[in-house]
Amino acid sequence: MKREFIPGIVEGLDIAAYHAMEPISKSGLDSLDLSPAIFWARHRDPLRPAPKEKAGQLEGNLAHCEILEPGEFNNRYVVGPTLNRNTKAWKEFVEANAGRVAIQSDQSEAARRQAVSVWSLPDIGDVLANGMPEVSAFWIDDETGSECRCRPDWVHPVGDDKVILADVKTYSIASPGEFRRQVARKRYDVQAAYYSDGYAKASGKEVLGFIFLAVETEWPFAANAFMLDEESIESGRIKYRENLRTYAECMRTEKWPGYSTGIDIIRLPQWALITEE
Repeated sequence: MKREFIPGIVEGLDIAAYHAMEPISKSGLDSLDLSPAIFWARHRDPLRPAPKEKAGQLEGNLAHCEILEPGEFNNRYVVGPTLNRNTKAWKEFVEANAGRVAIQSDQSEAARRQAVSVWSLPDIGDVLANGMPEVSAFWIDDETGSECRCRPDWVHPVGDDKVILADVKTYSIASPGEFRRQVARKRYDVQAAYYSDGYAKASGKEVLGFIFLAVETEWPFAANAFMLDEESIESGRIKYRENLRTYAECMRTEKWPGYSTGIDIIRLPQWALITEE
């Protein structure tokens, strides 16, 4: 049954139910930025295949849980024997613990060390000591009338009418230089702007900042905290506003065009181009 759209804040919403909802999310904006046709195929086509678990997704979920909801870790996961996952013994262990996700001790230890690294960052322990994980926000965009949603990893209250939002990212390298490149590749500037604006609209509270908590996936599981400068956030805002306009037009016309309507002429990148000169 389709959930009625009601603008506002929802705590404790099941993650599967959240992802099944139609209001457009940041991942939807990313698909739309490629082309409306890709957005339709990934998010609206009734014949689309069920989503597959991505490489590293489980490890990312483990880190999120240990960092943001450590009290829930043993309710969601169970540590099994150190066995090959193709063995009969491991499969029997998985079947015997069907209510939880079976993991091995090295995965549990990695998540624990990632949590220690993140909580040890200056000022971050205070932010994570008070707040709520996985808060769903719903709002209607004023300009386009589009139904929108976002789900910050963490919401830290500051007084009665202000909040700080935080999001956990797991990477092989958490250095400033590498994270800057990741921001550009994965449009985290869009996330920071869309989440900040959307949560403020849905909650009626001022968003003071959006913090990215980057933590590495290998020993020593180093962590770093980042915030984007105002110019970068404004860049993300310009991008998501354009995406929302495209989305609204596609919804109005019920047309979802692909990359282009003809044959594109492209040029080699300058570094790969050799001329007579």
